[in-house]
Amino acid sequence: MSPTLGQAPAKESNGLGIATPAQTSGVKYDGQNAGVQQQRTAQSLAAAAAVKRGANWFYWIVGLSAINTFVAITGGKFHFVLGLGITEITDSFRNPQARMVGYCIDLLVLGFFVMCGYYAGKFHKWAFIMGMGFYFFDAGLNLIAQDWLSFAFHIYALICIWRGLSHVNAGRQTNQVAVLSGK
Repeated sequence: MSPTLGQAPAKESNGLGIATPAQTSGVKYDGQNAGVQQQRTAQSLAAAAAVKRGANWFYWIVGLSAINTFVAITGGKFHFVLGLGITEITDSFRNPQARMVGYCIDLLVLGFFVMCGYYAGKFHKWAFIMGMGFYFFDAGLNLIAQDWLSFAFHIYALICIWRGLSHVNAGRQTNQVAVLSGK
């Protein structure tokens, strides 16, 4: 006799006089869902990982730009090519008041990219698009300055970020498959 909707399966005795849930073809009844769990599909998981990889580029941009700013403050003579050109421009201000304004601009720009990384990691297309747009603008600054290596790395980073954006829809899907647990 099969249970009706909302009822547990019939109990069987285990030979010791203790009633146990009936077992059917290797599936144990756990009191709620008969051992069936919902898991995301492999394609959905792969797409979600691709979105996270794309979103993480924004954090790399922030980190390397912050290091570039720190190097500029301490008088260093190098910079990371993946960092932002706009922060290099503001870091080069010589007047102390202008330099303070430049550091405030740096903080706003870096905060913007942190926000883009956070929301892009949560599958928001607008964050990818806004971050990519600003980074494309920054690539233009490198092009104008004829910093070819930085320009090339900007283009590479934009391609990697685009890959993340292109998987947002697939990563959002909640297609799930029923998987029997080994309980």
